[in-house]
Amino acid sequence: MTSHGFVFAATGPDYTALARQAAASLRPHCPDIPIDLFTDQPVDDPVFARVHSLNKSTHRPRMESLLRSRFDHTICLDSDVLVLADISDMFEVLGRFDIALAHDQDRNGPLATTLYRRTLPAAFPQFNGGVMGVARNHKTDAFLNDWQAVLDQTGAPRDQPSLRELLFDSDLRICTLPPEYNLYDIDQLRAWTSMDTAPRLLHHYHLHAHLHADIPQVRTVQALLGAPLAAHVKALIGADRYLSPDNHADPVPAFCDRHPGARLPNPYRKIGRTPAEKLRLFLARSRGAGWIRAAKKRLSLPKDT
Repeated sequence: MTSHGFVFAATGPDYTALARQAAASLRPHCPDIPIDLFTDQPVDDPVFARVHSLNKSTHRPRMESLLRSRFDHTICLDSDVLVLADISDMFEVLGRFDIALAHDQDRNGPLATTLYRRTLPAAFPQFNGGVMGVARNHKTDAFLNDWQAVLDQTGAPRDQPSLRELLFDSDLRICTLPPEYNLYDIDQLRAWTSMDTAPRLLHHYHLHAHLHADIPQVRTVQALLGAPLAAHVKALIGADRYLSPDNHADPVPAFCDRHPGARLPNPYRKIGRTPAEKLRLFLARSRGAGWIRAAKKRLSLPKDT
């Protein structure tokens, strides 16, 4: 019988704490599926079925956790996610495909357009590895080992550019997940109605922003989206026919029509910050860091300048 389970991989106390928070959000929606953690920290948390010690303490432990997973079908989740609904149907997909993951939603940004070795067609854009389902077989094992070797050899700060190229060159059967299984661009939710399938998982840098700047930690969907948009998302979930086939919920109109001009919460936004503080926070953000890398590339400056 095929085994399946979820895996988190985190190093250091801060990201391990985030993994515990993410796993706690997953558990109510998939109560009967085991959740394992790979970490370099001591952890005693009943949300995890097993806690495994990492052999290597790196900032990218995803590949080791997938290669060492005890499950035939594994869904590996990043630590900066909040699960909103059942995502266990991904395991059915892994019965027919080797790997399942969603495209990056900011596909024209500097991070998503970063290349590994060569230009690839825009029709095969960058994938986001924050939600990744893998079926264990010799092809996926070889792929994960190759991916790890690339990161070890290049020391690349991000793993998505090499992931894109290695997938393009592979013969893996790829299932491209719809964005609701790994929703990074949460601003899209303003326009979603009950004609759209509801988000299953939110994946956002605001969930780890407190680790890089002196700002409050975002722990909940309400803190991430704000109470009005969080209520809109709850209504979308209630109206989703895939999640509740027999539901007869009323239509849900677009949030932007009912709340024109409403702003999303932003932990970086604080009245009274000095210009120097605002610049420091901008550079600490993932978008700011990406802007700096893009500027250096255009100017052909060394990476360590």
